[in-house]
Amino acid sequence: MLRRLLGAQLQCAPATLQFAAGAHGKPHLGAEQASGLQFNLSHSGDQALLGCARDRELGVDIELWRSLGDEAALVRRYFSVAEQHAYAALPAAAQTAAFFQCWTRKEAYIKAVGRGLGLPLDSFDVSLGDGVPVQLLRASAEEGDARWSLAAVDVGPQVSAAVVLAAEQCLVLPAT
Repeated sequence: MLRRLLGAQLQCAPATLQFAAGAHGKPHLGAEQASGLQFNLSHSGDQALLGCARDRELGVDIELWRSLGDEAALVRRYFSVAEQHAYAALPAAAQTAAFFQCWTRKEAYIKAVGRGLGLPLDSFDVSLGDGVPVQLLRASAEEGDARWSLAAVDVGPQVSAAVVLAAEQCLVLPAT
């Protein structure tokens, strides 16, 4: 399916696409495709999210909500101090949604910068919680001055999804 969708974007036969990987494993089109098309893919259960952009790095993540056992322990281990405080301030009934909002936003960011889990998840802050603007609050100092924008993707109930784009703003368009 990825080949078919990218082939349609590039107006070429899907079988001709060549893939390569960056230093930390982020997939990209091979040099033969020199189109500037960047992509990122995520899946969870039977849901998938594909992001595409021209001449801009991006990352996407999607997660079906599920029981994680000790969610609070994961928050303490992986979330920044500011995110831990925002999570703890929420009513218990809102915490699972906030956890997955935060997690997908963080995953999309580390995928966009191309570092994967080589970039500590607590080295940057994202917003979380209903009614709070979706944004990257603090970029990782390890990533310098790059401008990154963050958007949530509405994919239905009990699912969180996010896109991070190297741009002043990120516009999410539905698949056509």
